[in-house]
Amino acid sequence: MIKRLTTISIATLVAITLTACSGEKKQAEAKTYKMSAEEVYKATCTKCHGPHGEGKTEKKTPRFDDKTAAELEQDLFDIKNSGTNQSSGTQHEIMEHNMQKLVDKGYDYSIKSMAQYIYSTFKK
Repeated sequence: MIKRLTTISIATLVAITLTACSGEKKQAEAKTYKMSAEEVYKATCTKCHGPHGEGKTEKKTPRFDDKTAAELEQDLFDIKNSGTNQSSGTQHEIMEHNMQKLVDKGYDYSIKSMAQYIYSTFKK
């Protein structure tokens, strides 16, 4: 009986410890950003992608107003992660380089928030 109670107690402690540790890890993973997606877009992205996500043909920059939120999220993931996903099939080398400069200057953003901002603001 004592052995069984000891086993149950140890199992309970392990479960509580694992739950607590996983909660701490999730809290540590949550990143806060200095600026909202809208602020970052207006400060940096409009120069090449236009104030309405229309793109600029003279700079050969893509338009955003014709993409779904999921497509935008995949493209932004590619750009922020050095093209690891290659979701769009386009070349992102220039933007990948620019993205690192933007992050270094404090213009980092949540991929999901930026994709949702662009989609909800500029969709046709």
